[in-house]
Amino acid sequence: MRFEKRQYWINEQLAMFEALSGLHRVVLSVPLMRSGWHVLIDGSDPFPPSGRAGAFAVGPTGAFAFIFTDAIPDGSRLRQLRARAEETFANLAADRNRYVPHMIELLFLTERAPRQSSAGEHRLLDPATLAQHLVGGAPQLTRQRARDIAFSVAGRDSRYQLLSSDDAPSPEKISEHGLFEPVELQGDARERMLQRPFKDWMTFLDPDQLDLVHRNFRGPARFSGPAGTGKSVVAVHRMARFAKRYPGRMLFTSFVKTLPSYHESGFRQLAPHAGDRAEFVGLHAWAKSFLRGRGIVIEPDEGQIEDAFSRAWRGPARDYLAPLHPSPAYWKDEIHRIIKGRGITNLTTYKRVDRAHRYGLTLDGPRREIVWHELFEPYQKTLADRGHSDFNDLIDRATEELRAAPLDDPYGLVVVDEVQDFTYVELRLVHQIAGGGADAPLLLVGDGQQQVYPGGWRLSDAGIPIVGRGAKLRTNYRNREAVLAFARQVNALNSVDDLDGEPGFGLRDSETVLPGGSASAETVSSAAAADERLLARVRECDFAPGDIAVITTTRNDAKHIRQLLDRNNFRTVSLEHYDGTDDTHIKVGTVHRAKGMDFAAVMHIVRESALPDDPELAARRIMVARSRARDYVWECRIQS
Repeated sequence: MRFEKRQYWINEQLAMFEALSGLHRVVLSVPLMRSGWHVLIDGSDPFPPSGRAGAFAVGPTGAFAFIFTDAIPDGSRLRQLRARAEETFANLAADRNRYVPHMIELLFLTERAPRQSSAGEHRLLDPATLAQHLVGGAPQLTRQRARDIAFSVAGRDSRYQLLSSDDAPSPEKISEHGLFEPVELQGDARERMLQRPFKDWMTFLDPDQLDLVHRNFRGPARFSGPAGTGKSVVAVHRMARFAKRYPGRMLFTSFVKTLPSYHESGFRQLAPHAGDRAEFVGLHAWAKSFLRGRGIVIEPDEGQIEDAFSRAWRGPARDYLAPLHPSPAYWKDEIHRIIKGRGITNLTTYKRVDRAHRYGLTLDGPRREIVWHELFEPYQKTLADRGHSDFNDLIDRATEELRAAPLDDPYGLVVVDEVQDFTYVELRLVHQIAGGGADAPLLLVGDGQQQVYPGGWRLSDAGIPIVGRGAKLRTNYRNREAVLAFARQVNALNSVDDLDGEPGFGLRDSETVLPGGSASAETVSSAAAADERLLARVRECDFAPGDIAVITTTRNDAKHIRQLLDRNNFRTVSLEHYDGTDDTHIKVGTVHRAKGMDFAAVMHIVRESALPDDPELAARRIMVARSRARDYVWECRIQS
């Protein structure tokens, strides 16, 4: 009976639109038969109008433009229809955020769709397949948000008349109060976002962020800004917008091998029909795969690399260099991130290179000769004698191969995240992947203050021109007030650049828009005491296990913490394998693996004896760990 009453009500409402055909009425009935859906109908006569959508449906799975046609239009026609649809939903404001217009999906509707009815991300649907398409997608909007959007569009655009399934005969009624006014939303929108029933950043962005999503760059560009300002979110939205407007492949890569898969899950929800057009892969994995496709196999073996360095360090190099800096890791980084990381192939060039970021050791000419002859050359010889390569060799070979023979199917967009931790030679490679020219479609995203690996460079050093094609973000959307204040206490690069030598914003310059939060720290004298305190915190905190991350200083500490939690009946997942989708296990991993991610609650175990000797580098790692937290952060320092 309820079904019949609703159908009768829908028929009555649609009867008021005399220009609608039988097909139009059947199609528009599909969303109206479900609660929480709203339909905006163009009142034009004849219907449908030319050059724009005839109707829009807005519900829990998003906003959809209904275009009545017998065939999917060509590229230019598609772009025109999308532009018109996005204009209709532009500038809808939720507090200080704006609805993201490219989240609208174009649906092409006919009386009976053929079985083969897709063209890229676009599909030709009939009433039967439309129903499954609307309800089968991932949730994007709360019921209230969907209602607010639909009513706001109807209130400001007189072309569209609104029918809401909330008005149909049904026991389900939601509040008449809406956050949207005709132009902007009011009230507790941001608090609703923090409850996170859905990922709000999928459909709402700050005006400055949305501007960067839409801004056109003719050549390489970069986004910089402190932790929590949404740089990666903007980059992923740019990829989604590209996928919906243009053909061509896309690449999202990073030095952090686990970060691409973390962002891939978000992209798949932003652009679910992009299919295999988008690759999310670490740079080393990309280079190995690319070279294999060219018949070249280079598989760096970390064990062989470590052994080659150890053999070189056991020679005269240790006697000469240990008095300058006792840590072998320091001199290992000198090879991997200074000499080979900057593509230096001769001693003369090495003597000239600026090492200002290497913890105060400038190394005069004779000392650099010792590094070169007693450490670097023996390391290289051992690798060569065994027929092995390291990761810099992999990057160099991939760059050479690309220069000799560019990609047959070039990428339309290449996004590089956490670019501050790339070496010079890795920067050269990503530029070459994007085409290598002044007009390369390359977007570099990062924050100099979050650099956790040693080294230093400027984008211009790698021949990547970005002058006039960059943006600095400042507003923090991740951290609540107490968490941000705690992260700001770390003296990590008070003066930062924007990744190319110009002044940038540091964490202390950012401003938060989220009140509240919890941040605390304590110091213990042993690892056993830290274990005891961690278990107590996990049991006492008000967050579900899936919202908690434990960040450690070393891999061994991460392994130990996982074993500890597992023994106490807490399920865990390593950040080495976390792809952003697991919501039931406690995440555990080092700060290097947590980079670029965020969690509702962070518990940071700091083993002070394992921090880098460079106080600036150590401080940056502490700051990165603290700033991963949205609502709650607890830090425990082990002094032993």
